[in-house]
Amino acid sequence: MRDQGTDVFLQLVPMLVFSLMVVPVAYKLAKEKGRNVALWMILGAIPIVNFIFLWFFIGAANLRLERKIDELSKHIAEGRRPPSG
Repeated sequence: MRDQGTDVFLQLVPMLVFSLMVVPVAYKLAKEKGRNVALWMILGAIPIVNFIFLWFFIGAANLRLERKIDELSKHIAEGRRPPSG
């Protein structure tokens, strides 16, 4: 006979495995989008929370690209030539 603690642990294993698979995805998305990498990795590691935040991670705005666009539009508005690169 198995005790109840073992059954609960076995039920949590799939969620923990899925959580470990979300962490590298959260890391990559945070790094690409210029977000707080540590925060996104922590949120990605928490079971159940990561189901909710995974959609946010995917749909979040890319802050690095927004900064570049703002810089380019500022240069254009001032009549200067945008920097290359």
